[in-house]
Amino acid sequence: MNKNGLKIMFGIVFTVLFAVSVALIAVKQYILGAIFGVLTITLIITYISIYNKMVRYKNKVKESLALIDIHLKLRFDLVPNLVNTVKGYAKHEKEVLTEVTRLRNLAVKATDESQKLDYSNQLVPQMKSLIAVAESYPDLKAQPLFKDLMEQLGDIEDRIVSARRIYDSNVNEYNSLIKTFPSNLLAKTYGYTEEVLFKIDANEKVLPVVKE
Repeated sequence: MNKNGLKIMFGIVFTVLFAVSVALIAVKQYILGAIFGVLTITLIITYISIYNKMVRYKNKVKESLALIDIHLKLRFDLVPNLVNTVKGYAKHEKEVLTEVTRLRNLAVKATDESQKLDYSNQLVPQMKSLIAVAESYPDLKAQPLFKDLMEQLGDIEDRIVSARRIYDSNVNEYNSLIKTFPSNLLAKTYGYTEEVLFKIDANEKVLPVVKE
């Protein structure tokens, strides 16, 4: 049954129960009429409560995804400074510098959320390679600007990991709600579909710390 059919079905059920309640009261079957009336009201309240809960959980998923986006933007904004700083000491590492810049630009321009996350995930190992290059240049590691960038980057990556945990937790709650009875019926009625977890490899959550 499609979602329009489910809406019609719910409407018919509520209407029939209400009509039965009124009819019973009309023939002085007050107790039965009251029972059907209470049943109708209970079902309507449950219906509204479940619907509101789905809306609330869906909004929590959106809000937590927006939080990830904020922290990813901080990462993207930091990349040009990091690339320019390393470039001053390792111009010959053109391939790494170019790839980091390319993926950063693609992620910034991406309008589709899943595509943005994919580019962001591809960017992480390239940034690791960029930092590994910096390990070969003691003078670069000693630069106050580079140290500051590393501190900012470490803080941003920690925030991304934390935001991802919140997002995954909200997604699990939301998915559990829309897959269990009777909320699954309302989910189908109003087109609520399962959300996916934030995909990232376990060993790429946090960039490596540059040793002093």
